[in-house]
Amino acid sequence: MPTDAPRRARRGAVALLVTALVAMAGCGGGADDAVEPASTPAPTEEPSPATPTPEPATPSVEEVRFTSGDFELVGHLTLPGGSGPHGAVIVVHGDGPQTRTSTPGTQEVLDRFVPAGFAVLVWDKPGSGESTGDFEEGQTLRQRAQILADGVGYLADHEAIDADRIGFWGLSQAGWVMPLALERTDDVAFMVVVSGGGEDGIEQTAYQLGQRVVCEGRTPEEGQLVETHFPQTAKGPTFDDYIDAMAVLVGIEGWETFAGPGLKTEADWQPWPAEIDAYFDPMSVIEHTTIPVLAVFGEMDRFVDPVQGAAAYKQALLRAGNPDYQIELIPETGHTMLSQSTMCGTGGAVSPRYLEVLDNWIAALDTALS
Repeated sequence: MPTDAPRRARRGAVALLVTALVAMAGCGGGADDAVEPASTPAPTEEPSPATPTPEPATPSVEEVRFTSGDFELVGHLTLPGGSGPHGAVIVVHGDGPQTRTSTPGTQEVLDRFVPAGFAVLVWDKPGSGESTGDFEEGQTLRQRAQILADGVGYLADHEAIDADRIGFWGLSQAGWVMPLALERTDDVAFMVVVSGGGEDGIEQTAYQLGQRVVCEGRTPEEGQLVETHFPQTAKGPTFDDYIDAMAVLVGIEGWETFAGPGLKTEADWQPWPAEIDAYFDPMSVIEHTTIPVLAVFGEMDRFVDPVQGAAAYKQALLRAGNPDYQIELIPETGHTMLSQSTMCGTGGAVSPRYLEVLDNWIAALDTALS
């Protein structure tokens, strides 16, 4: 659940090994070797033609349409060319309206997975592009997860796809959607989580609001108050819990922008329903996940707590006994893996370290899946 700098201190090459193979041809003869002059010139043989270098396989793109409940999904599947069947990765969007080309990081996924022999499937989110359907309030994550599981089923039935090598790459809110999808299908072989978060949506929203308070010019102490007390306004089981938390928040300038438009009366207040998406903690699934996992966080992420997320993933995967996981907390990198020197700054180019991590992980993926 995507989600703008106080909570904890932030932490922050690879030697490129080049092997040169030099072929050396030597010729010579012994001192006693006699060389007889040829009486007639030796026939000249025509040189054999060089073996042509095969052209690299050309990727192809096909339109994809499938249904999931009342949703119709439209997107495209990029196939790497060459003989299949191929492994495949589904790009899982973050929050908000997104089309098959709009999610940050999609091009980097195509540029890396396709040359490695993996197909890439990405579709327009319902209500965006050509996909249709409306999400139910409070159930968006679960409905998106079912769509994702049905997308896995679509790939598993595709003649060019290896059903045993289908995985996910997802950004931000995808860190909540993908674990929910893992509960709905057993056909997921790997997962890449980028800025996915390691806590429920209420706690994640509190972190985001705390960062925003500071980036708007208030003190880190005020940001910490927001992080501490905002969750109680949603999770508190009684009206008194709500009022106690709000009593702290209303002392912060501009509190209405993050705590709601005005105090609720007891007659208007009611606890948040426990079954809504906001209470889902993805670690409840990750702690049982044993497929290969790459979890990447940017140290300057002001939307999802990167330090908490990295620690939560490590603890959950250890509890799962997962033998094949990698967690990276990348310095000077923001939410969408753009280089960023400050928490409140704007991103530049894609982080070279992120690309290096992704390249190396993909290179080792076939071995991990064998």
